[in-house]
Amino acid sequence: MKWYLASRQSRKEEVKRIIKSLEEHGQEISYNWTGLESLHPYSENKDKSIKISGKIPHAISSSDIFVLFSDSGGTDMFIELGIAINNFLNHKKPKIYILGEYNSRSLMHFHHSITRVNSIEEVFEEEKLSIK
Repeated sequence: MKWYLASRQSRKEEVKRIIKSLEEHGQEISYNWTGLESLHPYSENKDKSIKISGKIPHAISSSDIFVLFSDSGGTDMFIELGIAINNFLNHKKPKIYILGEYNSRSLMHFHHSITRVNSIEEVFEEEKLSIK
């Protein structure tokens, strides 16, 4: 299966570890943003920002599983969630999970396409992956 993991930059190291575990278990990552340099402020990195922002919607639409690591803040990850919901409505994929303490923060977290969980282990269990 192909995965897309959306998160705030502050959780980058956690996402890196999860990506490594997924790949070690034969899973594919549609876009690994964890190796990117910081582009803030985006207006000063316009060309790179344009290029990357063009890749992300394609990566989400080609994914089988979309995981959003919930947080009390953030912006881009919610745009990514919107892209995932739209793709689900039009193509019945990706399967969407929102995990963590803030998995009911937004009205859209209750969309019928979304499964809210507390941890990545619950996602793995739901997807019948024996990753710990």
